[in-house]
Amino acid sequence: MPEQCHVVFVSRQRLVGRTNGSSAYLLDLANAVDRAGLTSSLIQPSPSLFGRMPILRLRPEMSIFSRHHVRGSIRLGRYLVALSPSIWISAVHGVLAKAAGRAGINLKWLQDRKAPYSIAMPWTQADKAYAASHIPDGSIVIADYIFQTEVFDVLGPKARSTATIMHDLFHPRAEMAVTKGTTDSVASINMVDEVAMLGRADLVIAIQQSEAGFVEENLPGQPVITVPISFSTVHEPRPGNAAEILFVGSNTEPNISGLKWFLQNCWPKVLDSVPGAKLNVAGTVSLGMRDFSGTPSVNFLGVVDDLAQMYDRSGVVISPLTFGSGLKIKLIEAMALGKAIVATSITLQGVEDIATHSVCKANDPDDFASTVIALAQDENLRIKMGQRALSKAKKHFSASAAQEKFVTWLKEQLNDIEISHENE
Repeated sequence: MPEQCHVVFVSRQRLVGRTNGSSAYLLDLANAVDRAGLTSSLIQPSPSLFGRMPILRLRPEMSIFSRHHVRGSIRLGRYLVALSPSIWISAVHGVLAKAAGRAGINLKWLQDRKAPYSIAMPWTQADKAYAASHIPDGSIVIADYIFQTEVFDVLGPKARSTATIMHDLFHPRAEMAVTKGTTDSVASINMVDEVAMLGRADLVIAIQQSEAGFVEENLPGQPVITVPISFSTVHEPRPGNAAEILFVGSNTEPNISGLKWFLQNCWPKVLDSVPGAKLNVAGTVSLGMRDFSGTPSVNFLGVVDDLAQMYDRSGVVISPLTFGSGLKIKLIEAMALGKAIVATSITLQGVEDIATHSVCKANDPDDFASTVIALAQDENLRIKMGQRALSKAKKHFSASAAQEKFVTWLKEQLNDIEISHENE
């Protein structure tokens, strides 16, 4: 039987550190577990999370978990190494496909194929057996995304209590993707199935209020709390360099579509009005932007080790999303760093009241471009908007403010555990 641990997170994210929004949120909740005086572990029952990357380097922040087990891997210091030959073969194929593309070679068997998004893949019997054998009886079990709630059926009454990290409301996101002529890169799911999955846990953890409201409306009596991500804040706004614009995002369809919309409809206007303007694109979103690699004055940087420095240099941070759901975590990060931000109403979903007067909202391409230009040309305006954003972040997204409800729920579970032990 595995060693007792108070809280067990079950995830199929490729989780190596705070490398994207969903990973940062899960690690934030793990830190809340620590604040509540409990220990946490991370169980990852599917090797599909490796995708085409057979070696993963774990960052220091992963030490928040007292145990971390991934099926089909071995741990070598700070590295996770996949054991499946198919993952290694896929990695080699990916390298060859990229090399062939750069060389102008077009062979059907070398076409680059993106690995499936692991969080929404069906559970296998091996996944279920692994989860059952690695989760101690009497644990608080938290499913990372609704797609992991199947673990509750596997464990049954062995789990002391259960919770689901909602992250996103997927069915409207899939519907919006269709209207944009694309498909959601994570999952397509209908409302009936999504509601059923949300109803499996003792508690739903929603990342923003409007999605908590959806649970309350469609699952009367289902306990739900809103737990936004928390961020440490800077002391004063950072106006940055007027000509540097920043977009940060992962390789998901909402980020890809939004960035393409900006480059096609807004960026030429910005270049015409802001001398020396350049757009820095940070994060794995760059992988989905190969057709735009030659766009003037745009730097596709991939994963950046020191994002704080990149934010500090930037004059304006943009989030031009045209569809999506959940809390846009990079928005909150930029607010906490005292930046001037231009965002669409889609980006502001769930935090509209908080972001009013602290984030510049623009949905029309001309409005979006002109707002970026106005901020780039006026340092005092960047300082003013950065100060407003920073003040809101301090009030709503500090650890004590954001995590209060979750920590209270955890402490209630801890009290139940202690009472149970006293009665044994």
